Amino acid sequence: MKDSIVNTKTFTEKKSEVKVIENKEINYWSWIALFEFVIILLLIFRLVKKTKQTGNNNSENKTIKEQILNEKIDFDNILFSSFNAKELHDKLIRKCHPDRFPNNPDLSKIADYLTREIRENRTNIKKLEELKLEAIEKLNINF
Repeated sequence: MKDSIVNTKTFTEKKSEVKVIENKEINYWSWIALFEFVIILLLIFRLVKKTKQTGNNNSENKTIKEQILNEKIDFDNILFSSFNAKELHDKLIRKCHPDRFPNNPDLSKIADYLTREIRENRTNIKKLEELKLEAIEKLNINF
């Protein structure tokens, strides 16, 4: 009988040890869950803070969008430029390059200005045509 009592005690001891281990695991998991909850709260706080900061940019974006929508868009120029601007650009760059006027510093400065303008407006055919007329007037170039 003593053996059975000892075995019973050890069984209950083992049972209580298992409960203690289970409680410790639950405790670890609860700490992990708490840590994850804190991280989620921090992320939500950062998100709210960022949206408040971009609220100012949003109003700026709205005003820019309104300005763009109120402007008149020249679709004919866009379509015509997309097919014909490259040829005119290349021709103007060759004719108006500052290296073509090495002996005259005044013409060289004008050609430098025109070349910069041509490069900036390489896709806008209306502006390129205006620059072509300006080159004809100021640099005496024939096309």
